[in-house]
Amino acid sequence: MMNRPAFLLSAALALAGAAPALAQTNERVTEAQKAYADVDYAGTRRLAKTAIERGGNDRAATGQLYLLWAMAAAALDQNDEARSAFSAALAVNPELKLDKSVSPKIRGPYLEARGALSTADGKAPLELAMHQHRQELEIELRDALGLATSLTLSIRAREGQPYERRKLAAGHSRRVQVPAENELQAFVQALDGYGNVVSELGSAEDPERLVLVSSERPVSTTIGPERGVNRTPYFVSAGAMAVLGLASGGIATAMYLKREDAAKEWNGASCEQPGMTRMQQCGPVDDRRHDAQTMAIGFGAAGGALLLGSALTLLLTPSSKHEPNVALDAGPQRLMLRLGGEL
Repeated sequence: MMNRPAFLLSAALALAGAAPALAQTNERVTEAQKAYADVDYAGTRRLAKTAIERGGNDRAATGQLYLLWAMAAAALDQNDEARSAFSAALAVNPELKLDKSVSPKIRGPYLEARGALSTADGKAPLELAMHQHRQELEIELRDALGLATSLTLSIRAREGQPYERRKLAAGHSRRVQVPAENELQAFVQALDGYGNVVSELGSAEDPERLVLVSSERPVSTTIGPERGVNRTPYFVSAGAMAVLGLASGGIATAMYLKREDAAKEWNGASCEQPGMTRMQQCGPVDDRRHDAQTMAIGFGAAGGALLLGSALTLLLTPSSKHEPNVALDAGPQRLMLRLGGEL
């Protein structure tokens, strides 16, 4: 049976869902998770902090390490440190939410950090955007906590070409010269002082495509509405299986009670009259008992399988996270993609 710290950790990390590819394997994260599950909060804090300071973590691992660091610090009554680590975790992963079952001792610093980062305009504390101005690419960085110290821009003219990588100092806005191509493929990462990825826009496998639009007058277009995976079929299927599973369980219970009634009659005095065997007297009763028993077992097994299928369908339901909107503005040529979500 999973112990309480391990349950709380899994619940918290299951709700951490913002950064893409959260399932990526990272030995440093695994070690810190194991220490937390073993109720070794001091070890968790040390492992997570050391892993951050060693650097080189992708965004998913960075967010998880800050979360583990924060939860361990809170458990050790290091509230200032916990608030700081929670703030960093929320900046890296704006959709981070702790389950309400997490103890108030840990939720307290989390809620304080979340409240401190909330803004009236609802913007994420860490946000990247790219704008193309003819032969210049402007990179904008919103960094409320000052986590990022450098930017890495990777760019290429077309599919199949190697990326040209450029390292830039972090700042509110940076402009770099780019080829005057009709389409550019690019992705950018914001790194902290240790070289951990704290924010990113696009990736090598799925770069942002910046299309140069020639137009004398401004044209504003939205490329694709905000889209999300349609989860309705999953919920409908899970609900149907759950209903059928409960119905099968009800039938199995009824058949079991019917089998018990037949068994009592079979073993009762009415089937023990002298001159005939029990089978001769109550053969039909025994048949009812066997039939009811078979049906109880069958419907019980079917009900269990249907309920299990319902649970697995819910577990496999895709995330509801939406793909962000991309706004194209041709006066001047501009393509902006906002990263991050509501706190």
